[in-house]
Amino acid sequence: MNALTSSVTRIPLERPASIRRHLPSLDDNGWLLADYFVGEENAGLRHLFDESTIRGLHELSPIVLYGEQDTGKTALAITLAVRWSRMTRSRPLHFTTGKAFASEFVAALEIDDTNSFRQRYRRCKLLVIDDLETLGSNGATLTEMANTLDGLADASAPVIVSVDRLPATVDSLSSALISRLSAGFSTALHRPGSGTQRAILEAFANDFDDSLSVDDIHRFASSLDRSLRIQELKTIVTVFHQQRQSNGSVDLNVVGQLVRQLLDSQGLSIAGIAKVVARKMRVKLSDMRGSTREASIVRARGLAIVLGRRLTSTSLQQIGEFFGGRDHSTVLHAYRKTDKLLESDNELSKTLAAVQTELLK
Repeated sequence: MNALTSSVTRIPLERPASIRRHLPSLDDNGWLLADYFVGEENAGLRHLFDESTIRGLHELSPIVLYGEQDTGKTALAITLAVRWSRMTRSRPLHFTTGKAFASEFVAALEIDDTNSFRQRYRRCKLLVIDDLETLGSNGATLTEMANTLDGLADASAPVIVSVDRLPATVDSLSSALISRLSAGFSTALHRPGSGTQRAILEAFANDFDDSLSVDDIHRFASSLDRSLRIQELKTIVTVFHQQRQSNGSVDLNVVGQLVRQLLDSQGLSIAGIAKVVARKMRVKLSDMRGSTREASIVRARGLAIVLGRRLTSTSLQQIGEFFGGRDHSTVLHAYRKTDKLLESDNELSKTLAAVQTELLK
């Protein structure tokens, strides 16, 4: 084992479709790998995911996972909940977001049916609240959330919260709610440090081509001198792999130029990408956005979806809306299928490279 990665451990991630349906806004970034790689920057997770800790999760509740976007908060919250349920054989679990909680509570008030709302939230055995910062600042909603936490605490039912920063710094939250959230276990999640980065790059490289030089890839990633997201690490490995496939070798200068362009391509949109793909693959954009299942259209649509995920921050849900209102799971299936196909389909890989070149001129 490389000295840099010797202290990196893994948490196998749970991704049950039955649970993810409750959080339709999720994209796939949290599950780009089967495991969550834990380095020293996120060492607190080792204690949280220890078997004895999980069994006594109610003693730490509420558990608050906070940090910037794409640090894996949602994936870890779901994994922790599923593991606890499996170990304790307790259910039902309830999954929501701050925004959904607020919306459901307002709807219950409008029809004078808060009892049903409260039963749904307070009779569950474990509650996951994703994106708490979207709860809003309505006083009645904040009070209801605080009372919900109290009710679950009285029932020894764990609560797991994900939020983009420490609750005490979220201006919209009430002091009462902040007080309750501060009473449990909180841990900050950070983007991968150097050792974790190398372990993740090695995992991606092995998925593509185990003959790729992880040392070269890691040196290049480190030279960028920026905190990289998991998706960006995958982009780097993908470019190395494509260069190797196309040219038989890797020109670090060419790779460096292309990767920097990819990582800085914030001005691109899914609409712009789809237009270039349609032109390169000689299909109609209207067909790509329509319902046809013709093979050439499916390939073009899939390639545009992959590029949309790699080159923009557009969510799977937003991509689905562009392509005729397709749902999250349909877009995710197309992404995974095309991403896998690119490993063996040289023609499609060359088209991807040509589209990227035109987009990043």
